[in-house]
Amino acid sequence: MRAQGARQRTITRRGAAGVGLASVISALSGYLILVIAARALGPERNADFLVFWALMFGLFGILGGLQQETTRSVSSSDLGTPLSKRPVHVLPVSVLVGIGAAVVVGATSALWSTPTLGPGSWPLVIALCLAAPAFAGDSALVGALAGQRSWRMYSAVVSSEAISRLLFVGLAVLAGATTHGLEIASAAASAVWIVFSLGSSAGRRAARATGDADRGQFLTSSGHAMVAAASSAALVVGFPVLLRLTSTKPEWVTAAPLLLAISLTRAPLLMPLNAYQGVAIAHFTSEQDRGMALLLRPAAAIVGVGALGAAGAYVLGPFIMVAFFGPGYRVGGLLLAGLTLAAACLALLTLTGSAVLAVGRHKAYAIGWFLSCVASVTLLMTDLPLASRSVLSLCVGPVVGIGIHLSALSSGKTSPSVINKGSQGRRSGR
Repeated sequence: MRAQGARQRTITRRGAAGVGLASVISALSGYLILVIAARALGPERNADFLVFWALMFGLFGILGGLQQETTRSVSSSDLGTPLSKRPVHVLPVSVLVGIGAAVVVGATSALWSTPTLGPGSWPLVIALCLAAPAFAGDSALVGALAGQRSWRMYSAVVSSEAISRLLFVGLAVLAGATTHGLEIASAAASAVWIVFSLGSSAGRRAARATGDADRGQFLTSSGHAMVAAASSAALVVGFPVLLRLTSTKPEWVTAAPLLLAISLTRAPLLMPLNAYQGVAIAHFTSEQDRGMALLLRPAAAIVGVGALGAAGAYVLGPFIMVAFFGPGYRVGGLLLAGLTLAAACLALLTLTGSAVLAVGRHKAYAIGWFLSCVASVTLLMTDLPLASRSVLSLCVGPVVGIGIHLSALSSGKTSPSVINKGSQGRRSGR
C-alpha cells in the first residue's frame, strides 16, 4: 500500500462531472416516467404502477449491496493485494446471487403478490424474477467499473439504463399498453448493461474483474452489505409498498397524488447524494480523524437545501403538481413542504450512514437503517389521516437512525476493516 502522503484523489473533476451528469439524467428520466405514467394511466391505475415501481426499486436497492462490496473488493484486487489464491470473478457470482433472489421472489409470490400488486399479477412476478439477476449483473459491472476507476464508462452505464427505461416506457405508452405493460417495460431496462459488457473494452475488462477474496468470502461480505441495503431500500424506495400494506381500501383509492408527491419531493436531494455516496465514503475514510466535525458542512448544506425546498414546495408546489400531472393530482402546499423536510431527514440519514460505513461500523449502519424502518412502519399503523401519518413516519423514522449513527460515530471506535474500505493508496480517478 502506498504511503499516506502519496495518496491521490479518488475521482478527478472530469470524473465527478460525469457521475453528476449521470445522476441528473437518472433523476430526469425518473421524473419523465412518472409524468408519462400519470398522464397515460389516471390516478387509480397510476397508484398501482407506483407500487410496482417502488417494489422493483426496493428489490434493486437490496441487490445494490453487491455494488458496494464489488467496488471495495475490485479496488483492493486492483492494487495487487488479493487475500485469496483463487479470487472471485465478481460478475458471474453476482448474477448467481440475483438468480437466488429471483427464486425467493417467485417462491413467496403467493403470499404478497395479490395484496401488493392486485389480482392477476403473475406477469409482474415473472418480470421481477427476470429483472433480479439482470440487475445483480448491472450492480457487479457498475461496481467493478467504480473499483477500476473507469468513471466515464461507469457514468455511461448508469445513464444508459435510465434513458433506456424512459424509452421503453414511452414506447409502451405509444403502443397502447396497459398498466402491466408499462410496469414490464420499466423492468426491462435492467439488462442494458449486457451491451456494455460486450461492446466496449472498459466494459469487457470490468466483466472479467476479480475481487480480493474467494467466492465464499465475497458472498459473506455481500450478504452483510445487502442486509444493510434491505432496510434502507424499504424506507427510501419501498415506502409506497409499506403505505399500501398499512392503508384501508378507501384510503388507497385516493393515494396516487400523495405517492407521486413523495417521489417528487425526495428525488432532488436523494438522487445526487446517492450518486456520490461512494466518493463520500472514500472522503470520510481519509479524513476520519476529524470525527463528527467532518459532517457539519454537508449536513448544513442538506438542512439549508431542505428548508429552501420546503418553502418553494409550499408556495409553488400545488401549481406544479396540477400543471404537470393534471387536476387529479392536487396536493396542498403544507403537505408538500412537510414531505420535502422529510426528504431532508432521509438525506441526513444517508449522509450519517456513509460516515459510519467509512469507519467500518457496519453493524451500527445496519441497525440505524433497520430501526428507522421499524419506527416508520409503526407510525404508519396509527389512526392518523393518511397524509399526516406519512409525513410523520418519513420524518421520525430517519431521526431514529440518525441518532444511532451519530452515537456510533461519537464512540470513536474504528473497525479494522476500514483499512480495506479506505481510499488510501487507490489509483487516481479518471
